[in-house]
Amino acid sequence: MGIVDWFTNDLSTEERALTRDLLSVAIADHEFSEEEQKTILEICETEDISLVEMMDSIRDKKSGAKLLRSTDEKKRYLLHLIKMMSADGRFPSLELHIIEVVAKKLEVNPMQLLSFVLDEISESRISKDDGLVIINNFVKHYITIGLE
Repeated sequence: MGIVDWFTNDLSTEERALTRDLLSVAIADHEFSEEEQKTILEICETEDISLVEMMDSIRDKKSGAKLLRSTDEKKRYLLHLIKMMSADGRFPSLELHIIEVVAKKLEVNPMQLLSFVLDEISESRISKDDGLVIINNFVKHYITIGLE
């Protein structure tokens, strides 16, 4: 299976989908920075996804995780993608679009997504400066796509 096939497959498990989406966001700007690589490894460690499991998900081996159902699971998932997006300090519109598509698939609207970021800022899990940059970029993105 080639990398293009891997990205177009509808993966059925949380770990496989998370790995796919993290990598999609990381390479959206055609670079895979050291910060992005470290962030993927940190998120996989946080989610108890071993390096072997991550590589298996890339190779399309089934991992057997449950699908996202609760709001908390969806929030955690999307916040991991946002963390990946902000890892290199750049916010290309393609990265924002990927997160928007994933949020839509999870039935999370743009206001809920912004609310998730605000919650993380208020809990000091995202710095205020980073949070404001993220929110500013999301708002610009939504205004831009609304005008197209």
